[in-house]
Amino acid sequence: MNSIYSYIPAEKLHDILQTLQAYTRLPLQLIAADGVLLRSFGGETGFCSLFKKNTLTEDSCLSLHVKSGQIAQNLGETYIFSCHANLTHIAFPLVGGDSLLGSVILGPFLMDSPDSSLVGDIAERYSLPPARSLELYDELFGLQVIPPPRVRTLKKLVDYLLSPLIPGEKEVLMQSREKLYQQSRINETIQRYKGREGSSGADFLFQKEKELLDQVRLGSVPKVKELLNDLLGYVLFSRGAEIEAVRHRAVELTALLSRVSVDGGAPADVIYDLTDRLLPSLYAESDLDTLCLKLQEIAESFMSAMFVRQDKGNRHIRRALGFMAEHYGEHIELSDAANFVGLSPGYFSTLFCSTVGVSFREQLSLIRVEKSKQLLLATDSSLADIAAAVGFPDQSYFCKVFKRVEGVSPGKFRR
Repeated sequence: MNSIYSYIPAEKLHDILQTLQAYTRLPLQLIAADGVLLRSFGGETGFCSLFKKNTLTEDSCLSLHVKSGQIAQNLGETYIFSCHANLTHIAFPLVGGDSLLGSVILGPFLMDSPDSSLVGDIAERYSLPPARSLELYDELFGLQVIPPPRVRTLKKLVDYLLSPLIPGEKEVLMQSREKLYQQSRINETIQRYKGREGSSGADFLFQKEKELLDQVRLGSVPKVKELLNDLLGYVLFSRGAEIEAVRHRAVELTALLSRVSVDGGAPADVIYDLTDRLLPSLYAESDLDTLCLKLQEIAESFMSAMFVRQDKGNRHIRRALGFMAEHYGEHIELSDAANFVGLSPGYFSTLFCSTVGVSFREQLSLIRVEKSKQLLLATDSSLADIAAAVGFPDQSYFCKVFKRVEGVSPGKFRR
């Protein structure tokens, strides 16, 4: 029996998937990690049947679905992707421990009205005769059209419904997401350093450490993460992927962070206890990516201890930032975040700007751009699909904001 059923009774899993398929009226597949199709619900669309008959080998779609499940696991979240025919699907990874057990694939569907250009692209790629192209175009009208806002809602529904099936899966996926995000930022930092070889490493480290400690005192978690990644990136750039070099730096930074936390008002006994519990985990860790992530978690632990007695303003903003990180893929306004933390929109806006340093809308754009960079680097999804997945209303606006923030277009960033 497949290992999925060792975690979830087959009858329960099949019943949930059957219910999801009946509600969405979309085809649904349960696929094992090794590529075995375990169950199908809802049958195959006429478009897919005709498309595969005239273009692909039988297992090409299945291979793509398996790969999409792996990408979803690496991203740490439900993944929206396009297939060979440019149709949209949703992949949810079923994870047990650190292993991918299998995937749930929902789709295909369209995100806009049927368009002859979609079939034209397929006909050109696969050299289809006009008669076959017309047949495919006719079959397009049998597919559901789900606009981007509803796709984001559907993505959430899949996540809420399937995440509780395996205990601890949500935490594993969140950690995978954090690891991917941190490694992409560290890699960006390394690329920047390559262009400034010859500058004084000691001066750079001293300056970055000073900035880091200043931001810890301010309680700016996003900025602290950014500076930690700068420091880790510099160590990896100057010493290569030497885990002991990173471990040595992580221990030094932990000592610095603990002293700043006490100076900033954290109870000394709490910080000493944290240090005693956290330092051994740095020495014991043998995986480089996890070691980098642990340092980030240590910094957040010290900051939480430091601000637990301080004014509610920062706590409100930290809650708001968490709300934004959770709901960035949806249409959210400043008033939504203000209501979430229990403040009036006017006061919340002023408090947010003074604490974070940018407006609510600008911070939300920065979060969405960062999430889109993960998808650009880790997936082959189209720009339109990525824009929809991270909450931008359309591809044009996404490209405009991305270029303003990063200085290059999403396409150039991906290359």
